[in-house]
Amino acid sequence: MTASGSSQLILLIEMDDETRPLLQYNLRNQGYKVITAINEEGALERVKDGRAYPNLILINQVSLSIEAYLAMGQRIRDQAGLSRQTPIVVVADRYGTDLEGQDIEVRDREFISYPEDAQQLFDLLHRLCREAS
Repeated sequence: MTASGSSQLILLIEMDDETRPLLQYNLRNQGYKVITAINEEGALERVKDGRAYPNLILINQVSLSIEAYLAMGQRIRDQAGLSRQTPIVVVADRYGTDLEGQDIEVRDREFISYPEDAQQLFDLLHRLCREAS
């Protein structure tokens, strides 16, 4: 296990039952603490009323548009009373080779990742968590 994420808490929203445990495992293996939810409602239950203060919100795009997932992240951040500086990262599901390998900041502290590999995503999370702390 690396120390890159030590003491950093990530709120993971992953709707896919097969992908969720793999993402949790990989994030924990990178040293992150992980709170997991399958949807917006579950995420809010885990962080509302100061139950937890994640350093980053990570959402894996499954079926909705990227904009819908960014809006979900904004609602979670706002309704949970998290700082506006808490980054939101949406991992794109399908994309062309022209986007592969890019991390795009679409609004302040809101990112879309088009990962070429897992290390790219981990590098982005590490950078954003470090900046947020």
